[in-house]
Amino acid sequence: MKLCLRTSVLVDSLLAVLLHRARPLGQVRRWRHPPVYRRLVDLSTMEERHVIDTYRLDRTTILELCARMEPDLMSVIRHPTEIPPLVQVLSVLHFLASGSFHTTVAIASGMSQPMFSNVLSRVLSALLKHMRSYIVFLQVEDLPTVKGDFYALGHIPNIIGAIDGTHVVLVPPPQE
Repeated sequence: MKLCLRTSVLVDSLLAVLLHRARPLGQVRRWRHPPVYRRLVDLSTMEERHVIDTYRLDRTTILELCARMEPDLMSVIRHPTEIPPLVQVLSVLHFLASGSFHTTVAIASGMSQPMFSNVLSRVLSALLKHMRSYIVFLQVEDLPTVKGDFYALGHIPNIIGAIDGTHVVLVPPPQE
């Protein structure tokens, strides 16, 4: 009988705690400890070659990109742990350049993995808005000129473009 009574009291206590902690629908969860952001990256102290190796873009282009995307990357509500737009862009560029995992890039950028996931989403959306300013596709009428220029440069035939020195073979679809 005592065991059942103790179990009942324990269950009642747990139920009371759970009900106390439950929040009404639509109520925003408050963090007990706000997310921590530790500034680890400083672009101004890095050598230019290291900047290009890490982010695949030069310092000037990164700063221009940040300036253009800053309104998209600033949150509506200013918060002490808000991550500066430059750090957001640098962390996402590092992620895209390295092909690493969220957690690894987040640690290297000084933020938590969930925070980096939010930053990644925000920066990629901003990049999509400004994509046409940075990515230009060739028109069909430009192909002979581009092929000739690449052949003159390296004596390799049928080259229509280069991406960061990476060779990508384009194979046309089969004729039906």
